[in-house]
Amino acid sequence: MRFIFHFVRNNKITILRYGTIGALSTVIDFTFYIIFTDVFYIYYILAAVLSFIIAATFNFSFNRRWTFQSNGQKRKQLPIFLIVMVSGVALNAGLIAFFVELFDLWDILAKVIATGVVTGWNFLGNKYITFRKK
Repeated sequence: MRFIFHFVRNNKITILRYGTIGALSTVIDFTFYIIFTDVFYIYYILAAVLSFIIAATFNFSFNRRWTFQSNGQKRKQLPIFLIVMVSGVALNAGLIAFFVELFDLWDILAKVIATGVVTGWNFLGNKYITFRKK
């Protein structure tokens, strides 16, 4: 528990910025998800993947510049970011399917739960892998 307290205290600005970009990315993600499922009637798993990819594109650009203030080479960071995001999108889709198919949860509620889990996963991956300070 002490480790978590120190981690948050030492990274509070980064976490706040990440949360801000994450909140905006979540709005983008959910907006496109609802458009894909309710307007275009795309299967919910495919809609979740597509909306996540759109939000991740926004997320990379703003987290790179503002949150982690990275001056690393974009062409080296982007493939690493994509690996983190692909693992995140797989986890996201898997969790949504798990909650919908096994627990008969409303897909939006399942997406909210999955988003919470994946947010933590992506923060750690981006902080310590994609945008790590050298």
